Amino acid sequence: MKTIITLLLFAGLLAGCKKDESSESDTSYEILVGDTLITIPTDAVVFAGSVTHPYHFDFHAYMLKEYQIATSTTIPRDGGSPYTGTLLEWKNTSWNLRRTFLIAPFSHDVGSTNAEVFYYNIGTYPEQFGFGWVDTFDPNADLWDEAAHPWLNPADSTLAPDDSRTLEYDGGLGDILVYRGMWEVE
Repeated sequence: MKTIITLLLFAGLLAGCKKDESSESDTSYEILVGDTLITIPTDAVVFAGSVTHPYHFDFHAYMLKEYQIATSTTIPRDGGSPYTGTLLEWKNTSWNLRRTFLIAPFSHDVGSTNAEVFYYNIGTYPEQFGFGWVDTFDPNADLWDEAAHPWLNPADSTLAPDDSRTLEYDGGLGDILVYRGMWEVE
């Protein structure tokens, strides 16, 4: 009897885990931009991943680039100095403060608490968020190394390299184009 109860409890636990996994992966988003309805379907959400579970878009890669720009002493800023904190502190800093250290094209928040805005932004602004797509950086790059330069477009990449003389991402766009191709635009 004890074995049967244990098996039933285990089966219930497994069913609960399956339910949680499927509810997360069944998420899609609809965004109205002007009079255009954009649907970011479940397969696109799964393809991109999330901030906490990256797949084709890696939050940490993007935040490293944002941090590199914020801490650069060679980028002219309107009345401000470069950021002086650590990369970890940067990742935990609010957008309202982070944006004061950034310049164009870094004008959209990747850390938005609104998931539909996150998924919309990473697919809409390649000049900013191109840095976070996994096919644009060396897979062996240490995304926690504050001094990691350069790490974009490894030698074995089939993508056009990013021009390091510009702030915006202007290299090849493999995964972001796949991701955008999954969107439904009406």
